[in-house]
Amino acid sequence: MSRRGLLGLGAAVVAMGVGGARPAAAWEPEPERVVRLYNCQTGEIFDGVYWAEGRPVAEALARIDWILRDHSSDDCRRIDLALLHRLSAMQEKLESERPFEVLSAFRSLETNRRLLGQGASVTSLHLEGKAVDLRLPGRRASDLYKCALSFGSGGAGCYPGRGFVHVDTGPTRRWVGA
Repeated sequence: MSRRGLLGLGAAVVAMGVGGARPAAAWEPEPERVVRLYNCQTGEIFDGVYWAEGRPVAEALARIDWILRDHSSDDCRRIDLALLHRLSAMQEKLESERPFEVLSAFRSLETNRRLLGQGASVTSLHLEGKAVDLRLPGRRASDLYKCALSFGSGGAGCYPGRGFVHVDTGPTRRWVGA
């Protein structure tokens, strides 16, 4: 290989990030992520690590999926990891050791249809496991709403009269209801 070819190869390696890589001993896994949830409908609790060493903890996710199921039908769906990350980050930002009180998370199509006259949407992200309605004891709904807004993405709705917020991982939207 010519000197010019060797220099080009070296530049390509650096551009790919290999030249700036840290030694293996300096590698640290992503921190554990914890979430604390209390299902108001069933009384079930999850308070623990759902993400460790850079990956989801399968047993924890299965437990969370069950706790956040549609309690009227026991239908269960995988809850969006981005939503769990958001909830974990909100608890950390709010410096809360208390669990979020979950009013609604995953909803089956049948349950969502029953709720259409009560503010539910035909295209609700609850149907996809990407939304949760919650409150936090000792905190106003407006405080949770401001915290949710601080992330800049996803949907956030505040229902101060009913004392809860909606958080989702869909398109960026904001609203205040009754």
